[in-house]
Amino acid sequence: MIDMKKWIFILCLTVPVAGTINAQEEEQIVRAITLEDPVAEMAYNDGITLFNQKKFNEALSKFNEAIALNADFDKAYLNRAATYMELKRMEEAKADYAKAIALNPSLSQAYYYRGGILFEQGRYDDAISDYNLAIAHKSDYAFAYNDRAGCYRSMEKLDKAMDDYNKAISYASDNATFFSNRGSLKRQMGKIEEAIKDYNEALRIDAKNYIVWNNRGLAKFDAEQYQEAIADFSEAVKLKSDYAYAFNNRGIAKYKMKDYAGAVADFNEAIRINPKYAYAYLNRGIAKEMLRDPDGACADWQQAHEMGVSSAETYINNSQCK
Repeated sequence: MIDMKKWIFILCLTVPVAGTINAQEEEQIVRAITLEDPVAEMAYNDGITLFNQKKFNEALSKFNEAIALNADFDKAYLNRAATYMELKRMEEAKADYAKAIALNPSLSQAYYYRGGILFEQGRYDDAISDYNLAIAHKSDYAFAYNDRAGCYRSMEKLDKAMDDYNKAISYASDNATFFSNRGSLKRQMGKIEEAIKDYNEALRIDAKNYIVWNNRGLAKFDAEQYQEAIADFSEAVKLKSDYAYAFNNRGIAKYKMKDYAGAVADFNEAIRINPKYAYAYLNRGIAKEMLRDPDGACADWQQAHEMGVSSAETYINNSQCK
């Protein structure tokens, strides 16, 4: 799944907000202005403005004010839930989504975003139930199909996941993330060439998506196209210079090309960016061994083992590290 989501809703259009799932949704939400108390409306709009300024505590106060003035203000609950999510107060967010649903059972967004919280909590069956309800109220809800596919994938129900990714793409064929997600599922299923085609389409849509460059690099690595994989990982780190994962992946591809010094350099960079990247230590140790640096290799394997990489013990024992 993914790492981002839009949560906040204004009177007519969604406003993009960084979060944990699906940063690209742009869905129109039309609501008639029927509030009896214009002061509640003003407080609500102030909350939207503050939220967009990332002043989440101040936004929360305004949404509280709007709800105090109008206890039946469904969108205020919806957006207060979004604010709670930004503040990492997930149980309160879920309670507000439930309140919004009680006031307006057809509010598909509330089911969808509550499903996202449940997904992050590993409650896949419950998340699927919410995604089902979101889709029941909005049959072309592409993001709900995409995220439900993520649940199925986590549950190893790969055929159902594929059906949902296909459905998401059928409703939003210009979404690079959907193609990338389907490509990753195809790679997981061993359909490497088909995966690469999906990544190609994702990059056609969004050539600056560093995650897709990395993912296509992984598929090309699986196809033993190591030089092409290196080129894709290089593009990923060009677009995001602190992308430790892509540096590690490029290091592995360089290792396969017997460029051990280049591999060590990439593992160094991955570790510099993320000193807790345990597998980068393991991989650097393997490359150092090929450079006839047994002490350096053992030190890296010891570090990886201390960080919880169980396979590091095998390298330590086989090399008789002190």
